[in-house]
Amino acid sequence: MSEPNPTTNSAGRAAFYDLARLFSFRDVLYSLREEEPPRAVSVEGTSLSGARRIGILPGSFNPPTIAHIELACRAKELFGLDTIFFTLSRVTVDKETIEGLILEDRLLLLSLIARDLGWARVSVVNRGLYYEETRAFRSLLGNSARISFIVGLDKLFQIFDARYYQDRESALSALLTEAQLLVAMRGVLGMDHAEQLLSRGENEPYRDRVFPFALPDSMKELASSSVRSRVAAGETFQEDLPQVAAAFIAETGAYVPRYQLRARLFDRLYATRDESANFFDLMKQTEKSDKKLS
Repeated sequence: MSEPNPTTNSAGRAAFYDLARLFSFRDVLYSLREEEPPRAVSVEGTSLSGARRIGILPGSFNPPTIAHIELACRAKELFGLDTIFFTLSRVTVDKETIEGLILEDRLLLLSLIARDLGWARVSVVNRGLYYEETRAFRSLLGNSARISFIVGLDKLFQIFDARYYQDRESALSALLTEAQLLVAMRGVLGMDHAEQLLSRGENEPYRDRVFPFALPDSMKELASSSVRSRVAAGETFQEDLPQVAAAFIAETGAYVPRYQLRARLFDRLYATRDESANFFDLMKQTEKSDKKLS
């Protein structure tokens, strides 16, 4: 795996308080409305010039883990992808309530990871269902792009689940005519479960658009939720995260009560559009005031 190795010195820390960048991310998020037609916005990353084989890696990235990076690197290598979009949706299916990192901080971390990988991009969409995201990316990328969604086995089951659609067959046809699914499997049991799903009569027409690939066993239990739990419990978590994400959590107090200070302060600064404010100094001053009051 080609893990990013970002700077964690003072210059690297400064990126965590880059208000102009964070404001631009919020501007994009506010511009995307669920009631409008599907739309994808590329917020940062490598040039799309000459890129035809495009991978889309959706997720909540709360936080981004080394499993996300491993997933992207393996898919890129195995399927010859030119670039991969780490994609955050304003609406994530089954995760509609925003907890943990604010969306702007997730985009910030993804943009820093994409920069260090060198071949990745970051995007935001206003839809959570993949057939609608396909329409959004087709509008962004044009008709010549070959689109592949990179997903895990749990997401594959969700994609084929009729509960998420008013018209399942129309939705699946729209998705799998325009895109294919690259499905990361964790062990033989995962392969068996995928085969059982795709062997069902209603799913047979789509199985030639689904391509499984293996992830290392070491990634089997790695999930953002377990990282969040360990951070909140004061346990070690760094080995499961790219360095930039681990440094960010240590610096900002993500997933513990101290992080709410950052979120509230950012809201206040955005409301006044004060890009000249020193975000870092304001956080430290406010932290000191809170400690005195407590």
